[in-house]
Amino acid sequence: MRSRRTRRALLPVSAAAALVLVSACGAVGIDNAASQNPANGAGSGSTTLQQPPEFGKEPHQMLSATESKQVGWFVADAGGFALYRYDKDTAKPPKSTCDGDCLKTWPPVLVSDHTMTSGVDPTLVGSVARADGRKQVTLAGWPLYRYTGDKKAGDLTGQGKGGTWFAVTPEGKKAQPNDGAAPGQPSTGDGY
Repeated sequence: MRSRRTRRALLPVSAAAALVLVSACGAVGIDNAASQNPANGAGSGSTTLQQPPEFGKEPHQMLSATESKQVGWFVADAGGFALYRYDKDTAKPPKSTCDGDCLKTWPPVLVSDHTMTSGVDPTLVGSVARADGRKQVTLAGWPLYRYTGDKKAGDLTGQGKGGTWFAVTPEGKKAQPNDGAAPGQPSTGDGY
């Protein structure tokens, strides 16, 4: 039988271990209900995290299905920021064409140690080697980017930029205006 002192010492350790285990289980894995039927409400809504993204500095990448009134379902990162695809890139084979000045406005989503999904089919997630040697996350072959004009979680200010930039859906397609919402901004060249 353990002494009272031993039990007191083990209680905080057990509580800490349980907290780590519960936290890990809640953050890792796939939201199967949402990936099979996003319309059922699983994974819907927007993230409450409001901190600006530190592009390329995440300990992991999170691709999460999120719903908005503006475009319906789109993919967001761990901070709730929209991810975009560029029409001048290609999906088959995957190729990123956003370089130089374009990268100042549209930073690529870079591969990290762990890419997790919620409401996004993990078999659609891949990567492509960029011209600079870094690896960029792809969804259904399309390279993914963030938009520096998005200032808070849920913003979609890059939607339709230049007629070539679109929020990406959980299937890797272009998000489209939802039920009469105003379409993206008119084409102004490359959009950056």
